Amino acid sequence: MRKLFAAASLFVAAAAVNAQQPSAAETVQVTVVEVPVTVSDRGGNAVRGLTKENFEVTDDGKKVPIEYFEMLDLPTLTAQAEASSSTPLPPAATRHFLLLFDLANSSPGTIGRAAAAARQFIEGQLGERDLAAVATFTTEKGARMITNFTRNRTLLVNAIETLGNPAYFKVADPLMISALRATNNATAAGADGGTAGAAEKAAQEMARENEVQQGKIRDNELRDRLRIQLTNMGSLVRALDRISGQKQVILLSEGFDASLVHGRENLGSASARQEDASVLAGEVWNVDSDQRFGNAAAANDVDMMTTLFRRSDVVLHAIDIKGLRGASDVTTSDGTAGKSNEGLFLITAPTGGTVFKNGNDLKSNFGRLLKQQEVVYVLGFQTHTTGKPGKFHALKVKVVNAKADKVTARAGYYEQSNMSDLERVLTVADVLMTDAPVDDITVKVTATPFPGPNNRARVPVVVEIPGSRLLQNITGKSANAEIFLYAFDKNSQVMDHLKEKITLDLTKAGEQIRNGGVRYYGTLRLPAGDYAVKSVVRVEESGLMGFTRADVNVPAFAGSTVVDPVVVAEPGNWGLIVGPSRGDDYPYPFTAGETRYIPQRNVQVSPSGTYRVALFLIGVPLENLGLTPTVTSEGGATKQADVKLVGRTAPDDRGVFQLFFDFKPGTLASGQHQLKFDVKSKDGAQSVVSMPFVVQ
Repeated sequence: MRKLFAAASLFVAAAAVNAQQPSAAETVQVTVVEVPVTVSDRGGNAVRGLTKENFEVTDDGKKVPIEYFEMLDLPTLTAQAEASSSTPLPPAATRHFLLLFDLANSSPGTIGRAAAAARQFIEGQLGERDLAAVATFTTEKGARMITNFTRNRTLLVNAIETLGNPAYFKVADPLMISALRATNNATAAGADGGTAGAAEKAAQEMARENEVQQGKIRDNELRDRLRIQLTNMGSLVRALDRISGQKQVILLSEGFDASLVHGRENLGSASARQEDASVLAGEVWNVDSDQRFGNAAAANDVDMMTTLFRRSDVVLHAIDIKGLRGASDVTTSDGTAGKSNEGLFLITAPTGGTVFKNGNDLKSNFGRLLKQQEVVYVLGFQTHTTGKPGKFHALKVKVVNAKADKVTARAGYYEQSNMSDLERVLTVADVLMTDAPVDDITVKVTATPFPGPNNRARVPVVVEIPGSRLLQNITGKSANAEIFLYAFDKNSQVMDHLKEKITLDLTKAGEQIRNGGVRYYGTLRLPAGDYAVKSVVRVEESGLMGFTRADVNVPAFAGSTVVDPVVVAEPGNWGLIVGPSRGDDYPYPFTAGETRYIPQRNVQVSPSGTYRVALFLIGVPLENLGLTPTVTSEGGATKQADVKLVGRTAPDDRGVFQLFFDFKPGTLASGQHQLKFDVKSKDGAQSVVSMPFVVQ
């Protein structure tokens, strides 16, 4: 049991290891379906300026009216979003690129070239608001995610350089958006200054696991290997279905032998002539029909995989990392077809994807790919579902009265069902990375920095989850929830994180939780800088999620420091779950005398109310302390705040003390405001701190 404050009778059990599985299916009633569509001309350029009247949508064969329409021009939206780092892109405008390195069908040398091109893409062509992930495929281990979708360029480059080799790369968090990078041998230099050599070395080490000469493997064994690859790719892409926005898998591969699927390419070869002679002689047992005419099971495997891509709204592109091919690359000594890039065309074309072939400048291939995705049309329509989780509904999108060479849209949508572990990881990470407005559950976060050891501040964080929405749609005797808490720096790098699994006993505390809620108290360790502290809460039984973000400045605490103020809130009938010890914990800092309180920011206030505010000062001399409180309203208007000093605490052993004020909003107009304190100490130091609040 976790230690609880304020509501001792609340039963909240930590389920970090032996968590109970959901007992009820997650069923979401779909009422509105959004379909992102891209349209390009023959030159591969995005087509702009289309209207709702240029599109027709059919749902399970029935034409449906388009009730919502929007054109998203990514270059324009990205420029606007970059002007305000806290402004998220619309979900449909977010581009996701999964770089999938095919180690089973590629040599270490070509993998090295592919890694160099992938690094160029990440560092030079990936947009500031684009997300990318890295995965590998081997026959023995299947398709394996190395990183989740992220904007952290350093993490992505490290994953590309090491290809996830555990000797050099280790995931450091449950959502795969941070990692530890070992230095031994991981920076072996190649011709490009490091990437190709490191990736080639990693590929060579991993290739030892599949060190079997394909020439010695019979065709049916090769088909088994291909079936494993196609099945794994289908399962991976099925997990991407719940992610919003544009989703594209970029397969970096030399390709597989297409004759395993549709038979021998060269019917004039020596082997084909020998089989013709056997047929004429009546010796049909000497004819391998699969090799000659193709294998139906393999063709079905390809069809199943590409169908999953279309249904999950994912486009599969492939880059032939073999580069320029000659005749010797595509024929064997007897003239039969060897491993050409035809296999890549076989699996990409049905998804609407492109094979970039016979070009050694892979960087330009990535550029061509991005060019096609600059404009997204979002079509929304009403639908009625059957209530059968996982049921698929087929969609078709047609462009009319406009010139369009290529139209890319999802082939349909699924009625929601239980999430797999991978789906859960991808979905939660995507919310954290995109700041998606997910508010099934109300979540609030307050983070307050204090001095800490080893040049890292101690940042206590309180996550508030009101019980009414937390327990929405829960009918059982317990509820299981996951709390994710992450701190990102300005480069989208994870600087610290916490995760907690909780089980709520509703037979003993259900009414209490519904009338109050649950608060989680954890402590992050962060160096000085600006951070986005984000939290996602997800309930397993209902599948409902909530997200919130708080921007926090962590000072260096090199001298006297003033920390942003907080509102002093009564604990009420809530349970407070204390996160795991980090080994250097300080006492709970939010106290007034012997009484503990809950810190809150960005609160809603009433003009007639009075609110207690706490201001933390560290190492600031009290003698001749000057303090000017003001309120700044929307539009920039500033006035003196109605604030009265009502008490203070004595400095603790770190020099931290609090000043307490009563604040009255009074005649402030409804809307967003900032309560500011301009603090001047006798040594000449000056600090301006603030707290946002909303007048109802």
